[in-house]
Formats: sequence, structure tokens, C-alpha cells
Amino acid sequence: MARPQTAPTETSPTVPALSVRTGRRARTWFSICAAMFVVAWGGNQFTPLLTMYRTQRGFSELAVNTLLFAYVVGLIPSLLLAHRLAARWGTRNPLVLAVPLSALGSILVAAGSHNPALMFAGRMSTGVALGIGMVVGGLALDSLSTTSGRAPRASAMSLTSGFAVGAGAAGALAQWALAPTTTPFVLHGVLCAGGAVLIARSTTATARTRSDQSERNRTPLPRAFHLLVIPAAPWIFGALGIAYAVLPPIVAAELAGFDSAFSGVLCLLSLGLGFIAQRLAGRTPKRSGPTRAIGLTLFVVGTLAAAVAAATASVWLVVVAASVLGIGYGLTLVGCLRDCERSAPPGRLGTMTGRVYCLGYLGFGLPTAIAWLHSSFAIGTTTSLLWVAGAAVATNIAGAVLLGITRKEQAG
Repeated sequence: MARPQTAPTETSPTVPALSVRTGRRARTWFSICAAMFVVAWGGNQFTPLLTMYRTQRGFSELAVNTLLFAYVVGLIPSLLLAHRLAARWGTRNPLVLAVPLSALGSILVAAGSHNPALMFAGRMSTGVALGIGMVVGGLALDSLSTTSGRAPRASAMSLTSGFAVGAGAAGALAQWALAPTTTPFVLHGVLCAGGAVLIARSTTATARTRSDQSERNRTPLPRAFHLLVIPAAPWIFGALGIAYAVLPPIVAAELAGFDSAFSGVLCLLSLGLGFIAQRLAGRTPKRSGPTRAIGLTLFVVGTLAAAVAAATASVWLVVVAASVLGIGYGLTLVGCLRDCERSAPPGRLGTMTGRVYCLGYLGFGLPTAIAWLHSSFAIGTTTSLLWVAGAAVATNIAGAVLLGITRKEQAG
């Protein structure tokens, strides 16, 4: 590419050229965040509709939670392979593909409101789109960022805001719209069209990531990643699964027909507080460890509160538990992403980020697992949630202890 010609210094200062480049960078940054926002919207808009599908379509608790988890079936392979797409095609082209895939998922779910198989396919398509958006969008922001910690924070906030607004809008439309099984998905399709135009017009988010296979094979991932970040990852979205898939049915009988709206409110509340927590989280990489640890502590506290809410069927305690879980989600996600950014060897950031999201989304299997334990073994929700809290404490303490032991052995 030819270099642009410049006039002599005395007649053409460099500030305007820098301003143009800065403006293009800002527009590209916004386009990437918008693409991540709309695919996150598509991923979470189904959640507040669970109650509607149970009551109006006659789906069982296990069936709706399986549909909630269905997009993880498409999401996990996408998360594991998305960094390879970025290495081969750059970061813009996969994002251009992700947004229409998310719209296709909404179309299939809307068309298959009486057909669980078609809905399952739609949820899988949504999952593939979300996986690409998460990993490739994060890599694109990282390539544009000049400030440490800014890219993972923007990535987390774009996703969280999409999760929150999508769920809130879908819950409201499911409660009051004339076609509750169609209108939320039509709205998302319109937003996807706008997001696709924005990302297709972006011009600088095209850099390929490093893809030297031999270099990746030679560079192992940090031990701290395996012993601190990996044990924390499953509880990131596990917190949200508990907040707006396990908690709403507990108090459905107390809501006098406003169960869909209440589910949307819980989504907005938990994700909104998670967004605020991410916004207020410290900006320096040194704070990633405490941020992750505080988030995990809040996850355990929120899960214990959810267990008490399940035993008492208290609406207010459900609200409190969802709030604490939302903040825990927000801080744990930011802490894990910043740990990846801070410690990733050359060419491994996409791999590490993909694994965090992959394990994180396994946490969305908690509602399905809890429903299965209840239907198959008559294990109550309270008992299951206590087990979840205990598992989170045990795995993360074990990881920290093992890391401490290995560091002492190396020092000795």
C-alpha cells in the first residue's frame, strides 16, 4: 500500500492526520463492540422466555432448561476454533459472519415455537455466533487497544450490556406483546441487520492474529492459568444460570401472572449490576487477581442466598440473591480476562480466552443439572445449590494451594 503524501511541516501539521486515524480507530472500536452487543443480545434473549414456554407451550422444566443450554452445544466448538478463524481470515470477516448467524438463530427459534427440534437448531446457531463474537471480538479490540486492561474490560461490558438489554426487552415483549414467541426475535433480527452493516464497513479490524503452530506448541500456557483461572471459569456464567433460570420458578406462584416480566427484571438486575461492577473495576492488570477472588466470593454468597430463597420461596430474597450473583459474574469475568491478557504467551491469547469462555459456559448447564437431579433423584433445589457452592469453594482453594506448593518447590 502506498504511503500517503504529506505537505511540508510548516503548512500541514500532523494533528489532523492523527485525528483522522483516531476517528477511524474509534469507529472501528464502536463497530466491534456493537457486533459483540447484538450477538450477546441473541444469546440471552431466550432466557426470560423460559416461563412462557413452560406455561403457554407446555414444555417441561427439563425441556426448557435443555433449550437454554442448547446454544452451548454450538458455542463450545465455536469458542475453541474461533481464534483459528481470526488467524486465517483476520478479525473482521468472522465478525461479519457471526452477526447473520445470530439473526438466523432468532428466525429458527421464532419459526419453531411449537417444534423443539427447530428451536434447538436455532439456539445452536445463536451459540456459534456468540462464540465467534466473544473470541474474535476480544482479539479485535485487543489489537486496537494501546492501554493494558482496556480491551478485556470493553469486551466484558459489550457482552454484559447485550445480555442485559436483550433479556430485558425479550421479557417485556413476552409479557405484553401481541406475539410473544415472535416479536422478541424479530426485534433482534432488525438489530443484527444494523450490526452487520457497521462491522462490514469497518476497515481496520482486519489484522490476522499470530498463527505459527510450532510456536504455539513450544509455548506452554502459564501454570497460574490452569490453577487459578480455569477453576474460576465455570462459575462465571454459572452465576447467571442460577440468577435467571433457577431462581424465577421458585417464586412463580407468587407473581400473579407476571412471571415472564419478573424473569426479565432478574436478568436486567443481575446483568445490570454486573455491568456496573465491570465499569467500576480497577483498570490496572495488577488488580485482576483480587477482582477474580472477590467475584468468586460473591458467587458463593449469592448461591447460598439462592439456596435459602429456594427453601423459603421469598421473592425479596430471590432478588437479593440474583443481585449478588450478577456482581459476582461481572467481577469474575473481568478478572479472568485480564489474567489472560496479562500472562498470555505470544500467539496464545485467543486460545486462553476461548478456554475461559468455553468452561464459563459450561456453568449454564447448572440449571439443567439441577432440574435433572430433582426429576431423577428427588434432590431439592436447596440441596443442589449448597453442593454447587461447596464445589466452587473446593476447586478454587485447591487450585490456589497447588499453585503455592509448586511455586515453593521452584523457589527451593
